[in-house]
Formats: sequence, C-alpha cells, structure tokens
Amino acid sequence: MSLLLLACHGNDTQGKTEGAGLVVMPVEYYSGAAVSNVMVEVYDEAGEQIGSEISYEGEAVFPNVQSDKTYLIRIGPEQYIEDDTWGTQKTIVFDASSPQVVIETNAVDHEQALAVPVQMQKPELPHGCEITSLTSVLAYYGAETDKVTMSSKYLPKQAFKQEGSRKIGPNPNEYYAGEPSSPKGTYSFAGPIVQAANDYIDEHEMNLIAENKSGSSVEEIEQYIKLGVPVISWVTLDLSEPRKKGGWYIAGTNTFHEMYTNLHAVVIVDITDKSVEVMDPLKGIVQLDKKQFFASYKALGEQAVVVY
Repeated sequence: MSLLLLACHGNDTQGKTEGAGLVVMPVEYYSGAAVSNVMVEVYDEAGEQIGSEISYEGEAVFPNVQSDKTYLIRIGPEQYIEDDTWGTQKTIVFDASSPQVVIETNAVDHEQALAVPVQMQKPELPHGCEITSLTSVLAYYGAETDKVTMSSKYLPKQAFKQEGSRKIGPNPNEYYAGEPSSPKGTYSFAGPIVQAANDYIDEHEMNLIAENKSGSSVEEIEQYIKLGVPVISWVTLDLSEPRKKGGWYIAGTNTFHEMYTNLHAVVIVDITDKSVEVMDPLKGIVQLDKKQFFASYKALGEQAVVVY
C-alpha cells in the first residue's frame, strides 16, 4: 500500500533537509498532499527501532541511518501504528544521495476530506452507482481502471428471466440484478461490490483488501474515515424514506424481493458533527445532513464496504 519515489522540492526545502539523514514524507493517496501529525517509525534490519517521530509539516527526519542499509518504515495514526491493518509499511535501502522518501499512506491529515476522485456514473452506467463508487475508491489507491471495465469484467451480475407469471432474478446480496448500463438496470447490495473489488485487487496484485462492513454503526464508520479509509454506503437518492414498487422472485426460492426505486450508493469522504461529505456518482462532491444521511443508511439495511 505504499510507493517509493524521489521527491522534487524547491531550494528552501532542500536546504532544510540536506545532510539531515533519512527524510520520510507521508502523502495522501491520489492527491499526493503532504500528511502532517502522523507517527513515523524506523526499524533496522535486526528489528530494533532507531527512531520515532511525528511528521511535522509533512516530514519526519531520522539522522541515525547509514547509506546502503535496509530499513523498515512504519506510518500510521499514533494510536494505531502497531496494528498492521491500519499502518503503512515500506522497506527501503537508504541512499544518502537521495534521502527523501515519499510514501503513500492511509494515515491522513484531517484538516481536509479524503481525496477520493469524482467518478460520474452517467451516461454509460445510468444504474451503476455501486460499481462507479467502487471505481472511485480503487482510483484513490492508484488503480488504473474505469467504471465500464469494472462493470463489464468484475461485477457479478445475473439477468432476469420470466417463468410463467413470475419474474425471476438474483439475490442482490450475491449479484447485481440486471445490467447497470441498461435503462432497466436495478442494483446490488454490498456483497457483489466486495467481490468485484477483490477480484480486481487479486488480478492486479494490489496490496489491498475489500470487506463487507454492513451493519457498521455510525461510530464505526466515523472511525474508518479517521483512519483514512473511504466508506461506500447505500442511502436513498434524496435521503427520504425508501420507496418500493414491484420486484422479483429470488432464483431458486419462493422469496419475493420488493424492488427499491430510490436506492443509491455513495462514497463517504468526511464526517463532522453535523454533516457527511460524499462523492456522489450522480452529483460529485456534496455535503449532506448527518442525521438524515445515517437515518437513510439504517433504513436501507446499513450496507457498507471498505477497501484498505
């Protein structure tokens, strides 16, 4: 989940860090913005910690390093850095002639929302809010893909069929029902989006994992955002009460699934005391009332997906 790069800086920064030793520069995924106020630790080949610093103005400096020696760098929120789930790790061979190491990390500076890129579902996927939201999250982590590819190649889908007077379709927890590119497309819940994400991640050997976090409380979702992890969540289009009309029988069962007519999926990028900021694949970046947002989230069964 990290990237080693040589950084380019103006003369002022070079003057400040030249000859200082290893300079670790945490940056946010996608935006590349410097990340301040996160813990950076450096370990030698024997596993001994040689330094621990808070990134000040986006940098943490470690003078006690030697050129051509191997070091492990760990970055994360101070209270979570020892948890490999949330801490970023990168092994480097230190080069004194290029002391600055830029590392992408989930650890974020909470002065701004997560820099999840805007991805719009239309016109190609009029009913593809879920897979478009996933595409934007994967792009946040550096994936080079697009919504149409994700829909056509990775999203588990199942078509409808007619059996006498019955319309037969899939369980939305297992498949997208229909086709996102069709005006008659419907939706899926969290399960198929997790599968699409992990199939893409595995094929491209990305150091990520997608998990179904449906049932998460508001407090748990807030914690993911604090850890720098965007959350895909299901709400209604206008945050009103869910509306249903028609539906289908789930294949292989006698269970009738009533179809939601105002279901939508968005990516949470920031949460405050009163608002939720989201990447909405129909509108872009928007701020919504927190109370109304989570009421809608709960009304649709608390569906949520994270990739980290």
